Amino acid sequence: MIDQARKVYLEKDKWILENNIKPLITEELIEEHRKNPIGRHSSELSLVLNYLRRHHEEIKGKDLIICMEPHKKWCLGEHPGERGVPYKVFEEECFGSREAAEHGLFLKRLKKHGLLNN
Repeated sequence: MIDQARKVYLEKDKWILENNIKPLITEELIEEHRKNPIGRHSSELSLVLNYLRRHHEEIKGKDLIICMEPHKKWCLGEHPGERGVPYKVFEEECFGSREAAEHGLFLKRLKKHGLLNN
């Protein structure tokens, strides 16, 4: 029964992505996030961010930001999903500000969900 419930959940999640989230992804929405990645957002951007951050309710493989040097260097990474195992750090995806890292993470999540082509 658990497998069936997960299947139904994922089907509904895919429907939400295609029908509720995908239509919201516009150049204007992406620009809104670029200009203000931290703080209050429009209701449309808030919906998109909440969906992307859920990662299907799983921690393993969740994309995140890791501060490598306080106030200087932030890299994108991936959660291992278990205690005692270090995060995977993507050194080729580093930024000089938290805001730039937040936007980089946003773009990465959009790409992962097939919502951004480039």
